[in-house]
Amino acid sequence: MVVLGFTIVHDIFISDIWFNVGPMLFAGGLCGFCIAWSYRKGVADHSTAAWFGYAGLYAAEMIALGAVSLAVLRPRFTMAELMVADDAFERLMPPSVPLMIGAMVVGTILVWLYCGRRRAALAPIMVTQVLLVFLLGHQFAFLGLVESSSALLVVFGEFALFSVGLTAAFCLGVMWSTMALERSRTP
Repeated sequence: MVVLGFTIVHDIFISDIWFNVGPMLFAGGLCGFCIAWSYRKGVADHSTAAWFGYAGLYAAEMIALGAVSLAVLRPRFTMAELMVADDAFERLMPPSVPLMIGAMVVGTILVWLYCGRRRAALAPIMVTQVLLVFLLGHQFAFLGLVESSSALLVVFGEFALFSVGLTAAFCLGVMWSTMALERSRTP
């Protein structure tokens, strides 16, 4: 559901990515699984507030990644140029990789500290960070490489709001699914 929402919004505001919906569903499912896995390993007291807070950390990280990208990377491309390029991803990836690696490392450390430095949480948090930043966060890391304009800042704001909305939808979906599974198991 979250990937479907993302695909629709991406199609409306950025470009058509329906051709890639299968791999995106796989990536979204894998990232969702890892967030739930790292939450269960990292957070001691499970509650609705803890779940939303934990997932919110990842949304905040993606937004921060975009802000840092805008602040530190030098624009190399125009949005119009990238929209028609067959190799836009290949052009944007190499210069953003150091920023993405930094986000993975800093994010892992900060989330692990948030979880109270629980040893069992470190590997799940690290795997979650790598997958989230590489599979989902690359869009935010790319922002600083695109010629800045008021339109790009609006896109960043839309991405930020959309990330918060997707996080809420993901959290609610997981909670409702868990509740439904628990009810189905109760005799």
